[in-house]
Amino acid sequence: MRFTLVGAGAVGTLWGLSLANAGHQVHWITRQNETAVFRGYEADTAIAFPANQRELLADSDCVLVCVKAFHVQTALETLLPDLHPDTPVVLMHNGMGTAEKALKLLPHNPLLLATTSHGSLVVTETEVRHTGLGETHIGGINPSGKQCDFLKDVLEHALPPVSWHPEITSALWRKLAVNCMINPLTALEQCQNGDLLSPVYQAQLQTLSQEIASVMHAEGQEVSAKEVFAFSLAVASATAQNYSSMNRDVYFKRRSEIDYITGYLINRAESHGIATPANRALYLAIKERELSYDIT
Repeated sequence: MRFTLVGAGAVGTLWGLSLANAGHQVHWITRQNETAVFRGYEADTAIAFPANQRELLADSDCVLVCVKAFHVQTALETLLPDLHPDTPVVLMHNGMGTAEKALKLLPHNPLLLATTSHGSLVVTETEVRHTGLGETHIGGINPSGKQCDFLKDVLEHALPPVSWHPEITSALWRKLAVNCMINPLTALEQCQNGDLLSPVYQAQLQTLSQEIASVMHAEGQEVSAKEVFAFSLAVASATAQNYSSMNRDVYFKRRSEIDYITGYLINRAESHGIATPANRALYLAIKERELSYDIT
């Protein structure tokens, strides 16, 4: 298949290289005016990819958008002049809240949302490192997107495992819960995910899980606080040596996705009249931290 990857960060690069290694044609859309993107895979090889070539975008069989949540709208607007209305578009990013914008901007394209727990890190300009095995969940959000279940097999062949969801919302909420539990705290503490297993964080994490479960229940997700706590700590354990994406954003003084993670949770909580003081405290702390530097 002919893929266009939008965003050459850690996740986009990992997927692009994995798809290329599986035999697919890969083309990038980036913010730079480069004609090719060079990345090394596990520091073993260097591969040159075409980039920003409108004819390759027009001929793509699938577009995978791997930019930060707050860049999704701009990225989709960039695609509009050359994107064929039958081309499936997959959004893969942390957090929730971009689906509505995508449906308005691309009313005819098959639209899908995906979430992945694979860890990846851009070490240098020519090296990306796969830092943790994970899994990917994908599903359509409009009728034509729901007919694209064949993409599950395509993506699984490149970077397994991948699961198809006729209703992707549950998987997205589960990932959001994990992100709300891990990302803000590891960003503020500047610690690795595994450090949250320490007894010093358990009471705070218990409170966070209770608030998150209450909101999820109001959103139609049948989950208990105990389950939120357990599966979030399981992720922290499995990725113990990793730094969360928000940790890295704070470390490098970049804008984080807090508005689409904890901010989205708080927004949905307010719509149901649910108080989330513990999550709100983390949200405000991250926003205050961002105000202390020039975000990009």
